[in-house]
Order: sequence, then C-alpha cells, then structure tokens
Amino acid sequence: MNRLARLTDREGAPFAALAGAIVTLVLSVIPFSPVLGGAVAAVRYDHGYVAGLSVGALAGIAAAVPLAVLLVPVVWLVSYLGFFAPSSPAYGVFVALVAGLFLAYTVGGSAVGGLAGVALDRHTDRDLGASRWL
Repeated sequence: MNRLARLTDREGAPFAALAGAIVTLVLSVIPFSPVLGGAVAAVRYDHGYVAGLSVGALAGIAAAVPLAVLLVPVVWLVSYLGFFAPSSPAYGVFVALVAGLFLAYTVGGSAVGGLAGVALDRHTDRDLGASRWL
C-alpha cells in the first residue's frame, strides 16, 4: 500500500488525528478543547488505550501547528508593548515558558482526551460514534 493510500484511509490513525485536530481548532474558543479533540480522535480510531493516547497526542500535534501561527504574533505583541522586551535577560525564559505551556496544553490535553475517549467508549453504553451525531 503506498503512502497516499495510507494517509487517506478513513480507518487509520492519521485520518482520526486530523478529525481530532479539526475539532480542537473549531472549538478553540472553548477552554480545554484539546481534550475534546483527543477524545474524538480516539473514538474515531477505535483501538486500545495506548493507541488512544498516541492518536490523541498526534491530534494535538496537528492542532498545535495552526494554533502556533496565532501564538507567535501574540508573543511578539507582548514583547513589543514592553513586557519582557527582547533585550531583557528574562525574555528567553519567557518564550521557553510560553512554548512549554502551549505544548503541554495542546499535545498533553489531547493525549489525556484520547485516554478519556477510549475509557468512555469502552465503559459506557452510549454511542459516541460520529455517525450518530451527523
């Protein structure tokens, strides 16, 4: 099977991670949207806990790229306004702290959501599949 066929396979992990990333991006105005995106990715992928964790983290990585495009101008604006100016010795610490918290929120939240999605899917009798909601 060639690479393009694996990426467009609707039952594969990349497609499920993309679905979770889209949910994260659409709901990004809601707090903890990466958790929901990771849960959607894990339920869509429908494998075990480890696979749910990994596909949730993959969804977080996929969602972090477009969200970082929005984060970089905000960090620049904060430094331009005088809070932690680039000439300040604490500027590197500030940027590293913001980047670490951003990745922990998006990727870590999606991974936790992946675990929660698998747990909800396995231990409840509710139909969490996307076909029910569409």
